[in-house]
Amino acid sequence: MEAAWTFEYRRETDRVRRRDILERVREEYPEDKGVEVRQKLWDSRYDNKNGYDVDYYIRGFINLQSLKRRVYLPGEKRRLRREIESIRKDWQFAECLSYGETGANALYDELFNMTLLYIELCRRDKTYNSVLWGLGHISEDKQTQKIINEIKEIAEAIPAKVEAEEELEPFSKAAMDALRSAYPNEVV
Repeated sequence: MEAAWTFEYRRETDRVRRRDILERVREEYPEDKGVEVRQKLWDSRYDNKNGYDVDYYIRGFINLQSLKRRVYLPGEKRRLRREIESIRKDWQFAECLSYGETGANALYDELFNMTLLYIELCRRDKTYNSVLWGLGHISEDKQTQKIINEIKEIAEAIPAKVEAEEELEPFSKAAMDALRSAYPNEVV
């Protein structure tokens, strides 16, 4: 059975509050292997470089999204494979899977969380929601459909196009579950 704190941790998109949840849980359950794995993931995911906050999971998400433009070019297969491996490294696939089921659950939670964060960022971004060079804004329904279509493309279509469905299956599952969670009344 899933602990209540993992549900809270998976759905919290603010990095400081996520760290606070981990610290609280580490005090309550010092022997929990899930806390240890999630702490390692938190340390690997977030960084501060030159005064700017960096989220390596979002970076991997954007890199995966950028592959849709390169998929059709001839001779790109080897470069695409390297890019997929780089994304898997950003997302700490190897480290997580070395922890077995506990690591796989922690990886799922991080990928779920990353997708929720991306949805939140899209909802807030003025340029994402604008039309005609920022002179107008799309309706909430169109914004919802735009986000749904984009995440479906990133989670399902791009892995299929680059022939990496198996390697990116944990991401595809987590991203689609997060999308269904964010838009429960929409057909996803």
